[in-house]
Amino acid sequence: MRSAGRLALTFVATIVIGGIAVGACLAALVPGSVEIATAHRYTVDEVKELRALSQPTTVYWADGSEMDSLGLEDREPIKSITEVPKRLQDAIIATEDRTFWTNDGIDLGAVFRAFLTNVTSGEIEQGGSTITQQLVKNRLLTPKRDVNRKIREIQAALRLNEKFSKNKILEEYLNTVYFGSGSYGIKAAARRFFVTPDPVYGIRGKSMDELTTGEAALLAGVISSPEANNPFNYPDRAIRRRAAALRAMVDEGYITQAEADAANNEPMPTVRPPLEKRPDSYLVAEVQDHLLVNPALGNTPEERKAKLLKGGLQVHTTFDPRLQAIAKDATDNAKPPRDDPNYVSSLVSIDYATGAVRAMVGGPEFGDNQYNIATHQPGRQPGSTWKVITLATALASGYSANDTVDGSAPCNVPSRFPNTPPSEWPNNSEGPGSRSTTIRTATSGSVNCSFVRLSNSIGLERVIEMANKMGITQPLQPILNLSIGTIEATPLEMATVIGIVANDGVRITPYMVQKVVDAQGTVLIDNAAPPSERVFSHDVAACTQNLLRTVVTGGTGRNANIGGYSVFGKTGTTDSRADAWFVGSAGNLATAVWFGNQVSNAGGAGFGGDSSAPIFRAFMSEALEGVPDRPLPPEGPLCSAPGRNVNEAGGRGGAVAPPEFTPTEIEQPTVQLAPANTPAAPQGPTVTPVTPQQPAAQAPGSESEGD
Repeated sequence: MRSAGRLALTFVATIVIGGIAVGACLAALVPGSVEIATAHRYTVDEVKELRALSQPTTVYWADGSEMDSLGLEDREPIKSITEVPKRLQDAIIATEDRTFWTNDGIDLGAVFRAFLTNVTSGEIEQGGSTITQQLVKNRLLTPKRDVNRKIREIQAALRLNEKFSKNKILEEYLNTVYFGSGSYGIKAAARRFFVTPDPVYGIRGKSMDELTTGEAALLAGVISSPEANNPFNYPDRAIRRRAAALRAMVDEGYITQAEADAANNEPMPTVRPPLEKRPDSYLVAEVQDHLLVNPALGNTPEERKAKLLKGGLQVHTTFDPRLQAIAKDATDNAKPPRDDPNYVSSLVSIDYATGAVRAMVGGPEFGDNQYNIATHQPGRQPGSTWKVITLATALASGYSANDTVDGSAPCNVPSRFPNTPPSEWPNNSEGPGSRSTTIRTATSGSVNCSFVRLSNSIGLERVIEMANKMGITQPLQPILNLSIGTIEATPLEMATVIGIVANDGVRITPYMVQKVVDAQGTVLIDNAAPPSERVFSHDVAACTQNLLRTVVTGGTGRNANIGGYSVFGKTGTTDSRADAWFVGSAGNLATAVWFGNQVSNAGGAGFGGDSSAPIFRAFMSEALEGVPDRPLPPEGPLCSAPGRNVNEAGGRGGAVAPPEFTPTEIEQPTVQLAPANTPAAPQGPTVTPVTPQQPAAQAPGSESEGD
């Protein structure tokens, strides 16, 4: 074989070089001969390495099972030719290169038949290409069609045949060739062209060993012109090409005529594959978005995109498939019944000790609406779940759970700015309240006016500073109803907030990618030890947990309680009951649940304690199976310290008031738009920015339900 290859190579080279001697005569007689005569400048060099294939990135669940793939080309390379059934190999060889197993990389008869046709026409009309030549064209040279490139192709094919085994050449070819309809390589083509029922997945693409003889012949037939022979666009042409492939298989003795006749009667595929490879779930789309801005994959957007979508990476996510299934079931089935399909639920659950996001439901099915409620800014008004932030700020500022604060409505709150009148918060469903409500009682009962006055006493600038440390990314304004959730936040942000409380006051920024490994095995990203930052002390965390526990045991969040677990958390409901929330923690998970109308601020979501708390309970009770309870720490000194009166104008009972707020230190709000063709993110009430001439003003329409 090798000596024959050298003989063929010498023969072709002699003909090429000999073309110089008769070049002048040919030039006068035959169009195109000048190119042939000048092709002698090519030398028969050693074959370089094949160009790397564009390979999709594989995305894995936390347990190592495959979730999905990302890529510009849907290619799933085979690792060995032994993966390809012989019947499928036979179909392609019979159709594309009948002498493949015996030729030296070129078929001399085919080459010279094409040579005569091309010389006569003056153009490259026939290729005469073997499988080896096609591999050279796609992985070594350019697809340019001229005589010079054709001669280089022949030379390289002869060398490649000497360098690689036939099995290796066929393996590389089957990974390289394009089959049309966005299908690159034989494995992806089988999966994308042909589907089959499956007891687990319903419908899935076929594996190569599931292909029938007719299906194998169909794939072989489309190679010569993938789009023109496309069975989904041109079924009649595809049928003719399949018949030609089957005749070739009969001629080569691979199948009988009876088998060919039966295969010719097989139906054409009808389930059209998607033309582009796109994420098909909220989880994979979120992973893609995060990695496209991660500098570990490159310094520019172009570099990162190429690395992620063409580099064959292995992306190991933090998502637990069991918890994800439980979350999907809870958000589908535990939410309140509504006739309007726009009422949906979103859930995010984090392992607060590591920061790993274990489950995330972004809304309804991703294919129907690619708008991720769980992460898309600006989010929704969080209602009284924001009180978790205000409570932690108060305790971190030296306030006691036993401090008394006026909870009566309306909330006539003195301004913190000189020469400005007091601001008044309108009446709400809590009734007149009490002028001697403790912070402990106000938390359990979610008393709005108590928290409005408490935040004004602490200083709204301190609440904003704490919110930023706890993971709220929206620009915040020092408005009096800040602490009852007027400014939007996402479920991911609110899960972060409650996770910090659960993690003893330590923030670990949530992440969804555990590790990324490139095609060469180099680890590009590893979150085995993510950075952490202490936001507040153990004493603050311990007291906050215990106060939020009373919300679940005897307050507005009783529907979130789970037997055997020390659940703590907070409900939230916005004006007209447009947004219903519950954020809480137990065991090793911190979870945020939102329920509402995904396309508007229409009311009807109900109270957070009635709508979202049951979803939380349905998810957590199953998710925590086998996970031991994490008893709460003792309340500690901040919960047991003697109470003092909260001065709503600043400070507590004779203590020095917090320093005056400087308005210019607060970032101004920005407008954020939803992506094209997605529902606009529901906007909250207009917020009036604070200027030096204007007191902190409340926005209309904030929470008024006392939840």
